[in-house]
Amino acid sequence: MKEYRKYQITYFFRFVGDAFFYPFFALYLKYLNVPNKDLGIILMILPLTALFVNPLWSMLSRNVNDNRLFLRILPVIEAISVIILVSLNQLSWIPLVVIMIAIVGQPIYVLLDSFTSIYTKKTNTSYGNIRLWGSLAYGLATLSSGLLISKIGYEDTFMIAAFFLAIVAILMSWILPIDLTGDENLNTKSDIKVLGQNKNYIKFALFYVITLGIMFGGDNYLSLYFQTFGLDADGFGFVTFVFVIGEILVLALLSKFGDKLSTRSILVAIALANGLRFLYYGFDLPLWSYIAFSFIRSISMGSMLYITVRYITEITEPKNVTLGILIFSSVRSLFTALIMMAGGFLTEYYGYRLFYVLSGVIALSALFFIDYKNTKKELV
Repeated sequence: MKEYRKYQITYFFRFVGDAFFYPFFALYLKYLNVPNKDLGIILMILPLTALFVNPLWSMLSRNVNDNRLFLRILPVIEAISVIILVSLNQLSWIPLVVIMIAIVGQPIYVLLDSFTSIYTKKTNTSYGNIRLWGSLAYGLATLSSGLLISKIGYEDTFMIAAFFLAIVAILMSWILPIDLTGDENLNTKSDIKVLGQNKNYIKFALFYVITLGIMFGGDNYLSLYFQTFGLDADGFGFVTFVFVIGEILVLALLSKFGDKLSTRSILVAIALANGLRFLYYGFDLPLWSYIAFSFIRSISMGSMLYITVRYITEITEPKNVTLGILIFSSVRSLFTALIMMAGGFLTEYYGYRLFYVLSGVIALSALFFIDYKNTKKELV
């Protein structure tokens, strides 16, 4: 089998496992009667732990092939942790198990994306066409898992998630190491001091932190918000499926025609779509209206998936790609954690609408971190 297909299959199974667990975790906590103020703190554990854990992988990594080694171990521990979570089914143990899930689960996408980005750059292939398989899997799996939860419950559905998460470790053993022979950049350890002098990287990092931080933080409460209108897990799974289908279409179009668009134009579209969606949730409108307008999430998420890897590989040397992604992913995790913690208290005492208005304002602030004049790239 072609190596390129192996990456596509690996992304597919990883996102199936993710979709069977993470999108429904907040609903699971609500099912266990956890109040929003405590729910926000528990949800905060996932991104907050990543802030401290992600830099560890950069220190341990000698070169990009070490990412592959980590990815053969971490998914197994993540799967075992999910099994422990649902097997114990006790509120007092949840924070501790969630910390374990965060330690091993949060770095996986950073390690996988950075490893894949180096592969696609060396082989002159499209990262977008690999990532499309992940999005397709996520859409199909959220639809299936929502229906399964309504039929067999959260515990058994999360067990299925653990199975798919563990398979990724086997698939990463199937993928070959990247040939680093004769490539000095890929055999050289990353340099944070040099990366910190790259103005283009810093601007994009701030844009990334605000955009994805508020997107992930705000979307963690979306299932609970829609539940107040009577939409249960199976309905939310269907809504998420439709979102992801739109995301796939956007990513597919950009993978084919995105080189004709400037980075600036794509970033502006991302920030506007992200901000306007959250502001819309602040109006007193029926559920169908929220769901219909939510489809613009496909623009922000699909475009962000496309532009992140394209831009980071353009403005940084290969040796700094993993470190660069780890840094802004870690800071994004901190910002997401703060949004989740604040969201728990805001939604508990002031309702969801105020939370989403504030989220929309924050999302639009990303527009200030786009370089509208200088198109020169710094390769550092």
